[in-house]
Amino acid sequence: MQTNIKEYDESFDLPQALQKKGTKEYGFIHLAQRANGSWVNIPIMLAVGAQDGPTLVVDACNHGDEYEGTEGIIKTFEGLDVSKMKGSFIGIPALNAEAFAEMKRYNTLDFVTQDLNRIYPGGTGPMTAYVCSWYCENIIKKADAVICIHGGGNSEYLEPVVLYCGEESPVAYKSREMAQCFGFKVLWKNTRYAENSGIEDEYAYQMGIPCITPEIGGQCTRMYQRDEHKQMLETGIRNVMTLLGILEGSVPANEGVHHYDIDYIYNRNGGIHVPVKKAMDSVRKGDTLSIITNLFGEEVDRVIAPFDGVVIGYWTYSVCPPHGWVYMVGKPVDGE
Repeated sequence: MQTNIKEYDESFDLPQALQKKGTKEYGFIHLAQRANGSWVNIPIMLAVGAQDGPTLVVDACNHGDEYEGTEGIIKTFEGLDVSKMKGSFIGIPALNAEAFAEMKRYNTLDFVTQDLNRIYPGGTGPMTAYVCSWYCENIIKKADAVICIHGGGNSEYLEPVVLYCGEESPVAYKSREMAQCFGFKVLWKNTRYAENSGIEDEYAYQMGIPCITPEIGGQCTRMYQRDEHKQMLETGIRNVMTLLGILEGSVPANEGVHHYDIDYIYNRNGGIHVPVKKAMDSVRKGDTLSIITNLFGEEVDRVIAPFDGVVIGYWTYSVCPPHGWVYMVGKPVDGE
């Protein structure tokens, strides 16, 4: 089978690649060689517009089991006409490619497991930290805007939601514009932004780069909503490209959006998890969110809403571990 896959090494230079006006190419950036001779890679897709303009970076699979973003990036790349673009689209369909290949959240090549989206801007080792460091220095810092796609992975249901920075600054304002135009009806206003948090979007803010985090899908939705979610992501990415002026046209209005500040709710005891409240259910402080039983059907824990709000996501495995997050509940906030 013939392939058009390019091979790049660690010296890959994004500004130089962006000089190839009106071109599309894709390939693997080789970062380190395993003992068996194969490579640890970052996959990259480059759609360079015929005219100068902003550079948008879109990545997926910081967590290897969150595949919706991967397919959304591929679908977007395939549909782009670079002859009509003013600027560039850089797609990273599986940043944590090792975890992606193993269908797991984390990369098991690391002797001590690392959560890629908690260690930005990375470091010299272990491997996941190095991937993060290379990506920050060579891709993120060269971007004008970033979209970091996440999802429910193998264990949770999420109402489609877009996170943006809630600080009052030019970068936060642009991030809010990007979130607003993406097309999802639930927006997550992050009021807990902190420097050195290790999270990609907050690292981007720190670098002065607007960034949003769409979260969509998960194992429990893939049978029936896989194509729908791919389309939603392509539409959202193209909306942001239009907002930035990379694509021609006007950004569609996104009416009826809801802004929330979202908290993770944790259980005490593990067991068989029975959700009582589902996505977009309104809850009052003191309401039962879920009931947890032991192997004999006896109740061992009850997860209670700590405040009034709306359910955004919840744990969908039948069994939950102790002291793990089992619900995401949003407090309505002003989106301005």
